[in-house]
Amino acid sequence: MTFRFRSSDQPGRDLWCPSSEVARAFVGTAQVFSHVFGVDSGIGDPVDGVCVIDFRDFGALSAAVVDRFGATDQGILRSLSLGFVATSLVLIDRAGRPAPVMLGPAQERAWAALRDQHARAMPV
Repeated sequence: MTFRFRSSDQPGRDLWCPSSEVARAFVGTAQVFSHVFGVDSGIGDPVDGVCVIDFRDFGALSAAVVDRFGATDQGILRSLSLGFVATSLVLIDRAGRPAPVMLGPAQERAWAALRDQHARAMPV
């Protein structure tokens, strides 16, 4: 079974269609980071295999994780954040939303390269 991730303001347009296992892992990771950083995840509960994303909240969560990634020297937190941020950047890009503010041009280039690499593995 596949899941579909859609934007709350673009009903019917799929942004990502992963397997249910991958979808559950991503939603679970978003919930964990939501709890850790005290920010709503913006990802709604799945209904009939569809998760609707409110990009105002999801963008805030993604920005919080990106900010912490750039500010921490905790290697494990950075490792745990890496896949979530890359996947989030693909979803944000596909929804036509602005990416979170990065610390500088070098970080922007690194995240853009990882986003593009991830996008090729994220079916629509």
